[in-house]
Amino acid sequence: MQMVRNFKSAKIQLTLTNSDHPKGVKHPFNNATENITNEQVARFSTAIEMLTAEKCLDVDIIVTDQVALNK
Repeated sequence: MQMVRNFKSAKIQLTLTNSDHPKGVKHPFNNATENITNEQVARFSTAIEMLTAEKCLDVDIIVTDQVALNK
């Protein structure tokens, strides 16, 4: 049996903090590209900080792959 793995989707999840949420709140952003770079993530998180006046504590990149089983 052979397994074939194909990219399905990716999202960026930022943990943002402010005075109301000192431990942070997670905000997912869908439709990220498969090969997102560290520079793109940094620029995106900076843009969100500027738009929301919150501080980014953490970034998660969540990738979903589809696995097809070929018999």
